[in-house]
Amino acid sequence: MHLGRDTVAVITGAGNGIGLAIATELVARGARVAIADIDAGRAREAAASLDDAARGYGCDVTDAAALEALAGAVIRDFGGVDIVFANAGVCIGGALLDADPREDEWLYDVNVHGAIRTVRAFMPALRARAEAKGAARIVLTGSENSVGLPTLGPSSIYTSTKHAILGIADALRRDLEGAGVAVSLFCPGLTATRIWNGRAARQERYGGPQAVSDDAAAQMTQMLSAAGQDPALTARICLDGVEQNEFLIFTDPSIRTLTVRRHAEVDAALDRLDERISAYAPQKA
Repeated sequence: MHLGRDTVAVITGAGNGIGLAIATELVARGARVAIADIDAGRAREAAASLDDAARGYGCDVTDAAALEALAGAVIRDFGGVDIVFANAGVCIGGALLDADPREDEWLYDVNVHGAIRTVRAFMPALRARAEAKGAARIVLTGSENSVGLPTLGPSSIYTSTKHAILGIADALRRDLEGAGVAVSLFCPGLTATRIWNGRAARQERYGGPQAVSDDAAAQMTQMLSAAGQDPALTARICLDGVEQNEFLIFTDPSIRTLTVRRHAEVDAALDRLDERISAYAPQKA
């Protein structure tokens, strides 16, 4: 899929971080971009930094009506949509059994149901674009957590949501086969963003906003700046994969360690199954 002057992209969760980096790289490649974020002011500020190529919109992906309204506004303002990045996501650390049940709901409502709502809201526009131009695309933001358990953590609820995004992407690719709307699963590794500060915009029904202490913010920023990938590089790799029509798009070579470990476990389990089936099979005389 060529990303150029005739491309219109929508990105949720694009007021900062990877989403904004993708928007910036899209504009550099000639595309026009609708930047959506739960913080409308942040979305408009991000769009203003990209001049006339972008517009900012407030949108909470836990609200299906808000996403329908966003789709209508983008079609009105841009005339159609070629590619949708279902990128909005939040993260918390901690073990599965230690998580606040409200935060379980929050992460699933943003990371999983928010992605599904986004796809549903924009699917009519994407189908129309595919019919008119021959192609359209959905990019779902997964994570290295989609294919394994990263050593940095644990972030158990977050990991489970990103495993779910892998399943959604795979099923959606099958469901849309032949429709002209392709699917990519974008799996960034550790990236130097402020995803750790998601509670700052947490909705009241999930516990309300929560500020991070200055010391904790400084510590997280320092750690991610040292260990995380530059979001600009992450965005370039992502869009290179989109232009090459790839389904799986990874950004960090260290992800190979996770996938090799998982594949080895799967292969070993299937080998054991072969032995058991053989042992239980009736013996021929």
